[in-house]
Amino acid sequence: MNNFTEAPRTEVELQAIAQALMTTRGAAPSWLSSELQTPISLPPIAADPNAYRWHMKAALSMGALLLAFMASVDSIPEVYAAPQIVARPVYIVDEDALDAIALTQESVMAGDEANVLKRLGGVVRHADGRKAWTAERTDGENYVVIFREPAGSPVYAFEVNLESGLVSPTPEAVDALVLMRVHDIEEQHLVAGR
Repeated sequence: MNNFTEAPRTEVELQAIAQALMTTRGAAPSWLSSELQTPISLPPIAADPNAYRWHMKAALSMGALLLAFMASVDSIPEVYAAPQIVARPVYIVDEDALDAIALTQESVMAGDEANVLKRLGGVVRHADGRKAWTAERTDGENYVVIFREPAGSPVYAFEVNLESGLVSPTPEAVDALVLMRVHDIEEQHLVAGR
């Protein structure tokens, strides 16, 4: 006897249960035995017997995907999001500009024993990471090379011709470099006089 309070089963439902039990060779529960004994009329076969194939393929595909997922869950330790790729700027290095800077740093002013780099304290990069030296092409083989102090000023400018190797400091740069040289000479005399 059926202990459920739901509506009685239709013939189609009973036929589906009977077919499922027959294919699994299982025994029907006692409450279903009486209902299975009654004759059931089968619905007519559809005009197209292959109509169910698409549904079966989809069901089998989903079942296979579900089984593959369940089998691989334990083999994947953890899932991480892919790191975001950040585009970095591409800097084009002007080799001639680097040569102009090197030529300026190695140049020696008339009457001086130290080169320009040594006179300016040997600074190539400031403590905060900024470049102390820059060079810009003016035309052809000519460059303007600039040295900036950490505070941003004073600025020392030099005109450089790579073809001739000539380095010409601006008048302001000449004055500043001469003052540095005079200051160093005075310090040497004070140290020697002690």
